[in-house]
Formats: sequence, C-alpha cells, structure tokens
Amino acid sequence: MKSSLLLIIILMIILSVINGLVTKVEDFIDKERCTAIGVGPKATFDGSTITTHNNDCQECDLRITHVPAKDWPLGSKRPIHAIRDAYPRYIERKEDSIHGDDYLLSNVDTSIYNWTYSVPVGYIDQVPHTYAYTLGTYGIQNEKQVSIGESTCSSIFVAKPTHDGGKALFHMETLTEIALERCATARCAIQTMGDLSTTYGFYGDGYDGTLIEGQDEAGEALTISDPYETWMFHVMADDTGASAIWVAQRVPDDHITAVANSFVIGEINISDTANYMASSNIHDVAIRNKLWSPDSNIPFNFLRIYGTNRHSTSFACTRRVWRVFTLAAPSLVPFFSPFTDGYGSFGFGADGKSPYPFSVKPDKPLTVQDIFRMNRDQFEGTIFDMTKGIDAGPFGDPTRPVPESKYNDEINGVSREAYDAGIGFQRHISLWRTAYSTVTQSRASLPDIIGAVTWIAPYAPHHSTFVPIYASAFKTPISMKTATEYKFDSKSNWWIHCLTSNYLSKWYVHTIDDIVSFQKDLEAKLFSAQKEVETTALLLFNGQNIRPNLNNMNLLDESTFGTLNPPTIPVLLQKYQENASNDVLNAWWQFFFQMVGKYRDVYKIVDIHVENFNRAFNYLTVPRWWFEQIGFWGSPGTPSPEQKEASPIYPINVPSEDSKEIYDEKYPNGFYRPYPTIRNTNNIGQGAKSGNEMLIAICSCFFGAFLGALITYIIYRQKQGYSPILG
Repeated sequence: MKSSLLLIIILMIILSVINGLVTKVEDFIDKERCTAIGVGPKATFDGSTITTHNNDCQECDLRITHVPAKDWPLGSKRPIHAIRDAYPRYIERKEDSIHGDDYLLSNVDTSIYNWTYSVPVGYIDQVPHTYAYTLGTYGIQNEKQVSIGESTCSSIFVAKPTHDGGKALFHMETLTEIALERCATARCAIQTMGDLSTTYGFYGDGYDGTLIEGQDEAGEALTISDPYETWMFHVMADDTGASAIWVAQRVPDDHITAVANSFVIGEINISDTANYMASSNIHDVAIRNKLWSPDSNIPFNFLRIYGTNRHSTSFACTRRVWRVFTLAAPSLVPFFSPFTDGYGSFGFGADGKSPYPFSVKPDKPLTVQDIFRMNRDQFEGTIFDMTKGIDAGPFGDPTRPVPESKYNDEINGVSREAYDAGIGFQRHISLWRTAYSTVTQSRASLPDIIGAVTWIAPYAPHHSTFVPIYASAFKTPISMKTATEYKFDSKSNWWIHCLTSNYLSKWYVHTIDDIVSFQKDLEAKLFSAQKEVETTALLLFNGQNIRPNLNNMNLLDESTFGTLNPPTIPVLLQKYQENASNDVLNAWWQFFFQMVGKYRDVYKIVDIHVENFNRAFNYLTVPRWWFEQIGFWGSPGTPSPEQKEASPIYPINVPSEDSKEIYDEKYPNGFYRPYPTIRNTNNIGQGAKSGNEMLIAICSCFFGAFLGALITYIIYRQKQGYSPILG
C-alpha cells in the first residue's frame, strides 16, 4: 500500500513538473495575436467591402489551401476537431475529408514526423451542400463572397473544452470554416457561429490547460463582410462554460473599423436589428453576475461589461486601432490621442474625454493598396516609430525579441512574475511572427465567381507581396501551400519572404526603400493583369464565347479557346493566380540576390561601374547616439569628446493609464506628445536608459531579426503549436 502511494506521489510530482515545463514554454509568447480591419462598401474606391487579417502566429500552419464545394449524403455528420494551429492542422482520409486534398495524409510531409489521422472530438449534423472557400488558419473567404478577418480578445469568462474535461465544443477556427461552408451572407455567418457557440459551448484560442492563463485570448472578434455589408462580431464563453455570449455590430457603409485583441463594440441597441445582432442571453448573464442592472440607468456596454482591462499594457491593443483610424482619416489626428485606458474610454474629441469610436469615416475612399499599407505599418512617422530608438538598434530594425523563460534558460531567463512586471515594447501591426496577411474584397459589381478575391501576403507583409487568390478557383497556387515551419523550401513564397526579411532587417532603415519600391512595382503588375483577366472572365460570364486578349500571359492553351464559356472561368482564374504566385516567387528570388550583392557587412554598393572598389560603396552610417549608449567613450551614455552632452534618448514604451487625469498629471507638457521634441533626426533615440535596454540594443545590432527566428525555433521545438493540453 505504501509503495503504491509512494508511486502515485512520484507520478503526480513528475506530471506537475512536466505540466509546468510545457505551460511555461507558452508563457512568454506575446498574447496580442492578430489585427483585423473591416471596411464598408461606400468607404472604398471601387465599392467593394473589405476585411483583413494579420495572422500573428509564429507556430501556425503556413499553407493557404482551397476547400472544394461538396454535396453530402442525408444523415452525414460534420466532425469537430480540437484546436490546433501548427502544421499539419488536420490529417484526413479521402472518404471523409472536409478540408480537401491538401489535408490528406498523402500530402503531408511525413519526413518531419510520423503524424497520424486527426481524431474528432465531436460531431454536428452536416448540411446537404457546403460552399467552396479559401482556408488558412481560419476560414478566409467563400465562393459566395462572404469574407472573414480575425483577432483574439480578452474576456472575463474562460471555458474549458470538452476534450479537456470541460463543456465547450467550439473554437473560432472551426466556427469560421462552418460559416463559410454554409452561408451566403454576413448575417447568416454571424447567426450560424453564434447559434453553434451558444448551443455547444465556446472556448478561446488561448486556453492551454489553465483558465487564468487563457483569459487574454478567451474571447474572439471577427470582421465579416459580404458584397453589401460589413460587420464586427464578438463571442466569448458564458459563466457556465457550456454556452456563449455574442454580439455583432454593422459597420456604417462609409466607415472603417478595426480590432486588435480587445473588444471594440461598446453600447448596443439590440432592438435596432438593422445594425445589431446578439445572443438572447446577453443581458441575463450580466444581470446574474451583477455586472449590470437594467435598473441602473447605465447603458449596456459590451466592452466594459465583458471585456478586460490590461492596464499598463493595454496600449498594445488600443494603439493599433488608433493607428488604423488615423491612417484612414489623418484629419482626426488633432482630436485622437494614442493614450487611453484599456477600454478606450477616453482620448477622442477636442477635449480628449470621449471614448474611442467604433468606426470612423475615411478622409477619402480607400483603395486596396491603402489597406496593404495599413497591414504593413510600423508606426512610421509617429513618436512610436518602431524603426527608431535604442531597441531598434543602429539600423532601425523593428523586430523585437521577448525575454526567455527561466525554465528554458536558467542564466538569462526570467520568471513569469518578472515578465509580467514589464510593459513590453510597442506593438505594431506587421510583425516578424505574422504567418500571413489577408485583404479580402467582396464586390457587388461582379458575379460571385469573379468577385470573391483575397490578396494574401505570406510572412510579414512589410517584407512580402500580396498575391490574388480567388475563392472560385479549384486550387490555390502550389507556392502558396508549399511551406512548413520546420524546414526551408526554395519553392515556397513564405520562405523566400522570410529569408529576405531575415537578411535585410539587419539594415532595415537603409533597405526598406528598396523593398517598398520593389513591392509597388510588382503589385502594380498584378493589378494590371488582374484587370485584363477579370474583364475577360466577365465577358465569358455574360455568354460571349471569345478568344481572350491577355497580353501573352499564356493563361490558357490554344486548344481551350474554342470551348471558352462560363464554366471555364475558374480555370482561367486559377491559371492567373498560379502564374501570379510563381512570378512573385521568382521575382523575390532575383530581388534577394540583388540585395545580397548590394548590402553586406556595414556598407552598401552604390556604383559597380568604377575602376576602384573604394568608390563603389558607401558605409552604412551608425548614429552617434548608439556609440554613446554602448559606452564607446566611457560609461554608457557618455558623449563624444567634442560634445557637451549625449544625444537625448526618450522612452516611447509609455504604459497605459486608467484615466485622462493620470495622463495629464504625469505628462503636463502635452497629452499627445508627452516628451520633448528630439533636436536632430539623426539622433533619434526614444528608448529608456536602463542597462537592460542597452543590452537589447547591442543584441539588435549583432543579431537583428535572427534573434526573433531563434526564439521561434526554441518555442516551437519545445511544444508543437499552442493546442490545449489533452487530459
């Protein structure tokens, strides 16, 4: 008996240690996962509705695939899988596949690991017919032009999934798939996901075996559009863990909205069915938990009741929303402060006392290229510019490392408590850990078979090119679904962008102009070709059996010309996007080799047609403030002998405060610009003076983006994905 008891105790200790090691690996992964934007049809240049998604997930499956439409026998069941982001997300048999051929075992790289078939954790009734759609980590866009962007959010309730002893069956990834399988409108998608969540229970993306750690990503937000409407959707678990609470708000047709890991729907009026949708329990749950009372005369505010305040680190969420809105409407800058609390409850208006708006009207109609720019943003030109300051290093690298856990590195690692005590860095929109970026277009001016297009940039969009993917095309391009996080592949669009970024980020402020120019030229060619292809496709749709004039793009064989008709449209679009993806892949390889020849060590080749190599290059100047801060002339911060004082270094990592009064007291020199203007643009450095941040500067100089890649490798090898721990 004693030996058995001793064995049990030993096993419990071992399991607790293992659990601690596993969960601690996840501790320091940034919680702010994604950014999503939604644009109404009257706010865009061409009348399309737009959703976006920067999928900031370093361990996510990188493949962009096509899920075909399918008819299902009567009595079929739709399998539900536990959440898994890492490659391969699903492994299916041909006879019961719901995600298409790309998820069959025969198409999985088993040289990496001997994966086996995915086992569902539940089932729901299947519908007779499911639509085709484009799939990434989440459902992206279906053939009926319903489109989705995603951002995890914090919420006050956290549920356990059924496969870990809880009561919740659904997570957001599966919900987006089912919505696109079944719905031809945004309202249908909202109602479908809401009903499934309340009926079967909902758990968040952040659940990883502990409820407390899962709170930061316990809720979800989606931007959802069809050709006529754009909506914001929020969902979270209810207080029983067996159901859910959800709400949706329509974006005014001439407005843009954004969400960045914190709910943005505030006061709601569910009797206004033209602009709001909600679960039937939305008030009841708040009342029974004493979160709100109808007798209080206080308006029902979803964000304040069901969201959470991250306090000092809230700027990581609110500031991205501020940035999107002020990029869309620069005229708002004097009336829109980037400093607010975790709820965005002040900071807007002439006196700064109004809450952040749910949406704003752009100063001018937005183009798709304008949205590309937002997805690529690094806060350039603001006091939060990620390419400035000590933490960006001498060459302005926007990549930021995160501290390692002491469980993985006893010398350099820190505890969870120490990590939580920090406020971190600015959280920009385009990150080194962005798996892919999407910009969907749903266009009422075109039939569904042509109108549903998603522009997708593999890897971080600031170092990538957006490629058009049509929901009606029978396959996605090979180079867009050839990628795993495990090993390099020269035929993968994701990997060439990753390679180029990791090389050029070391000299970011010098190389970014080359990249931006290259991106613009390449994407201009894609837009020009798209116009010709879609013009031809529309003629075919209208019954004109024509020989297309596509500037020798070789999209169709000569033998095909005589049979061109509406059913040929998906073939035409598929060939166009395959060619476009291949052209992007090849162009980036050529660009990479050009950049390797142009930038190396600490110089840049400016002229190869000179007799003496000393005249062929310029040194990449290192700013004086950096030498001062690393102690080149003495202790850190000592100015050069000919200078009376060191270059001014101002902190930009300002913690969020919970009231405007606190900001006014702390920063009496100004609410919008709390620090003195930097005297010389060559001396810009806005990081703190602490020794730790000086160390970060040195690391940034010598390692640059490679440090971020190293952290990704360590975390991923410790644990595949951030799937829930199975009980």
